[in-house]
Amino acid sequence: MSFPKFKDFDSSVTDLIEDDFDIKYSLKIKSAAPQNLTVTTNTAVSKEFSSLVPKLSFKWAHNSGFTLEKLEISPDCKMTVETSLTGVTKGLKLEFKGNDSTDKADLSMKYSLPQATITADVDISNFSSAKASVSSGHGPISAGASLDLKIAKSSIESTVCGVGVGYTLDGTGFVGLRANKNFASYSVCFDYTRLKDITFAGNLTYAASKPSAVLAAQYKCNPNTTIKAKASSEGVLGLSVKQNFEKKFSVIGSASVPSGFNGIKFGLNATLG
Repeated sequence: MSFPKFKDFDSSVTDLIEDDFDIKYSLKIKSAAPQNLTVTTNTAVSKEFSSLVPKLSFKWAHNSGFTLEKLEISPDCKMTVETSLTGVTKGLKLEFKGNDSTDKADLSMKYSLPQATITADVDISNFSSAKASVSSGHGPISAGASLDLKIAKSSIESTVCGVGVGYTLDGTGFVGLRANKNFASYSVCFDYTRLKDITFAGNLTYAASKPSAVLAAQYKCNPNTTIKAKASSEGVLGLSVKQNFEKKFSVIGSASVPSGFNGIKFGLNATLG
């Protein structure tokens, strides 16, 4: 068995809380092309509703284990490149992510063993940061740790560590605990599925500067319709409805309702392919 990356060990909770709540208007179309090529066009409406912002991206996989995960071109001709390579040795995956807009160039490694999953990330553009993590577990228990280094003038400027442990409840739920930022903040997250159709989730974070909490619920009305709602300690309510249609077409309608009902925002995102 392989374990997820440490940052993803509680993804069942974070996905329910964060996914499908985008407050924007967009249409994404994925098209299959010859030679394992996938072409994606993503057109969004600008915040001022004055123009359309299109993005074009490509994905291509080679049977050698090399994959062009993303080649994205923005309207101002800035490029984002993401690649991966597998097959060098069993369990090893190498990835590169680069971005013209932010002068980003990160090289990462994921090594999956039966007992643990190890990751490492290095900023090869400015050599200003390095990250490493390990995750493992036994039975329903999962655990891991991470280390982030900030580098300046060839020396370590700061070190930030984090640890976490999780427990899976017989396929019906999950409880996780994280200690972040050198134990300066703590978070507890959970999800629990009731009657296979209703799932509750929450994330409670304690930090001396700003404690926060988010509670969410998901209801699968039928195999094609999912309703979500969440509320934060800041008084913001989020709502979303996802509808799947034939031919791999889905539409997500969402809304963000602040306390006082002032400045309600809406979003509509459609995906074809």
